[in-house]
Amino acid sequence: MTPILESKRFGETPEGEEITLFTLSLGNKISISFMNYGATWTHLFIPDKNGNLEDVVLGFDDLKGYLHQEYLDNYCYLGSTVGRVAGRFSGNQFSIDGKTYHLPKNQGGIHLHGGMEGWDKKIWIAQPFETDDSSGVTFFYKSPDGEENYPGTVEAWVTYTLDASGSFEISYKAITDKKTIVNPTNHAYFNLSGDFSKNIEDHEFWVDAEHYLPVNVNSLPTGEIAHVAGTPFDFRRPSLIEAHLHQQNDQLKLANGIDHCFVLNPSEKSAILHHPKSGRTLTLSTTAPGLQVYTGNYLNGSFKGKGNSPFDKRAAICLETQYFPDAPTHAEFPTILLLPGEVFKSRTVFAFSVEE
Repeated sequence: MTPILESKRFGETPEGEEITLFTLSLGNKISISFMNYGATWTHLFIPDKNGNLEDVVLGFDDLKGYLHQEYLDNYCYLGSTVGRVAGRFSGNQFSIDGKTYHLPKNQGGIHLHGGMEGWDKKIWIAQPFETDDSSGVTFFYKSPDGEENYPGTVEAWVTYTLDASGSFEISYKAITDKKTIVNPTNHAYFNLSGDFSKNIEDHEFWVDAEHYLPVNVNSLPTGEIAHVAGTPFDFRRPSLIEAHLHQQNDQLKLANGIDHCFVLNPSEKSAILHHPKSGRTLTLSTTAPGLQVYTGNYLNGSFKGKGNSPFDKRAAICLETQYFPDAPTHAEFPTILLLPGEVFKSRTVFAFSVEE
C-alpha cells in the first residue's frame, strides 16, 4: 500500500507567508508530518504494544509555537533542519585556502546551528511526490553567497520519504558554486512513551560505536577520539539511559548530560532506541559518520508545546546524524568541505516497530 500524502495550512509568518503542513500516513501503522518552514519534522504518530497511536516527537500544535520568543530563546530547534553546518565552531570561525570566515554569534557568544537565521528559519520550496511504493516531499532552499558569512551559493535539497513498509527516510543533497562547508542534520526530539511530561531515562539505547568525541567547557570537541569502554558513553549493549546519566563523570558534568558525537561503525544498523513500557522501538540507519546524541539537558519548561505541555529537562532525546562537529578545526576528522562540481549526500532511515 502506498502511503497517503495530505497537506493543510499550518499557519502564517509575520510577513504574511502561508506555511504548509504535509502528512504521510500508512493506515494505523504510522503518521508523520513536516512543514516547509525550516523543513521541520513536527509530528510522529506510531502505535504502542496495545495499538495506541501517540505522538512521540516534541513540537507545537501550530506554527505560532515555532515563532514564539520564549521558544526561540531556548535554542532547541525542535525537529528543524539545521545548517549550513550543525553544531559549534572553535572561535566562531573557519578557514578555507588561507582565508578566515568569521561567523555571527547567535547563542550568547557562540555561533550555533547555522547562525542568526539558519536553515531552520527559512521557508523551503516544497515538491510533493508519489512512486509505486512510497510518498514524500522534497524541500529546496537556495542559500546565497555570504549568508551568515558562509562562502558560496549553496543549493540544498532535503527529502522526506515514507515507504510501503513504514520506513521513513531523510536524505540530504547540496551543491555549491564556491568552496564552502556543509554539514546539515535533523534535530528531532524523541520520547517514545508518548507522554512528554515524563523523561527519557527509562528508554533503552544502543549505538554501534566504540568511540566518541570528548568535549571542552564550550561543548566543542577537544580533538580526541576516545574509546567508550569504562565511560557513560558505552552503549554497545542496550541499556537504560538512566544508568548512564547518573554516573560520576567529568564529561557528563561539562555537558549537563550527554551532548556528544558518537563515531559510528559502518554497519546496517547504527542505533536503536527502545521504550520497554510501550514497546515502541526506533531503529536508525545512516550513511553519516557521526551521531550527535543529546539528552535534552537544557530543556527547562520555559515554553509549552503540544497540548500545552511544558518540555522539561530530559523530556526527549535527539539522534542527530551528521559529520563530526567543528570538523574544520580538526584535520583528523572527516572533512565537510564541499567543492564546486561535487555533490554532498547523506541519508538516514528510521524504522519503527513494537516489541513486547
